[in-house]
Amino acid sequence: MGKDLNMEQTFVHLVADHQTELRAFVTSMMPGSAEVDDVVQEANKVMWTKRGEFRIGTSFKTWMFTIAKYQVMAAWRDMKRRKEWGLPESVLVKLIDEAVEQGRETRVPEHEVLHKCLNQLPRQDRDLILRRYFDGWKVKAVAAELGRGADSVKVSLRRIRLVLGMCIRRALCLQEVRS
Repeated sequence: MGKDLNMEQTFVHLVADHQTELRAFVTSMMPGSAEVDDVVQEANKVMWTKRGEFRIGTSFKTWMFTIAKYQVMAAWRDMKRRKEWGLPESVLVKLIDEAVEQGRETRVPEHEVLHKCLNQLPRQDRDLILRRYFDGWKVKAVAAELGRGADSVKVSLRRIRLVLGMCIRRALCLQEVRS
């Protein structure tokens, strides 16, 4: 009995100590979503329910992020059903998997850096990138809506991707220097 109580106390401390990282992980996968608190709460419930499956001495953070990943995916499916999210599920799953990998490190996930860099773009560039990659529009459809040629849109997308890449590299380098 005493051993079980001690293990539960250790587990409670691990959960409490990692709440900031859990919230940051979920927020990086659902930026601007009003459902972040609900997803964090659901992840905490699942962790508590599955606490017997966690082995002290293994990576709690990895275990926690895996549970959170599935809770985020469930929330995205719900939002997609309600037509609140425009990303195709395959893109969302890829983003989640990348964030889980990056979340194992102590630095800010690259997804947060991407979000900041996107917000620094001029509005029309940001809209073009979001339409093409996040909303899944074909180049021809974007070109038709903008009244431009498909080649012109491809050139713009290439230029914007280069700008984003430089912004991300610069931000990550600054982050490395500061840490």
